[in-house]
Amino acid sequence: MFKPFEWVHGEWLPPSLQSHAAFLNDARDVVQGAQTLVQLLDWDEDRRDAAPLFDACQRSSLQRFLAVSLGLLHARIEAQCEALTE
Repeated sequence: MFKPFEWVHGEWLPPSLQSHAAFLNDARDVVQGAQTLVQLLDWDEDRRDAAPLFDACQRSSLQRFLAVSLGLLHARIEAQCEALTE
């Protein structure tokens, strides 16, 4: 079972680290949302013979949404890494 992340409380950090804490919190939210959506899609897949919540079009849309969300997070991570190495 998925255990939710605990937020990094940026207000207690030095100003130079507050933006990193905000980014980590955003990244954790995206990851947690993606994992929850995957679990929901898996659960719905198991119910396919009964009464699934999503039709094929909705399932495909959610899977594309998941891919785009993780792609955007990856781009932000890469930008953060590049900023650290400059």
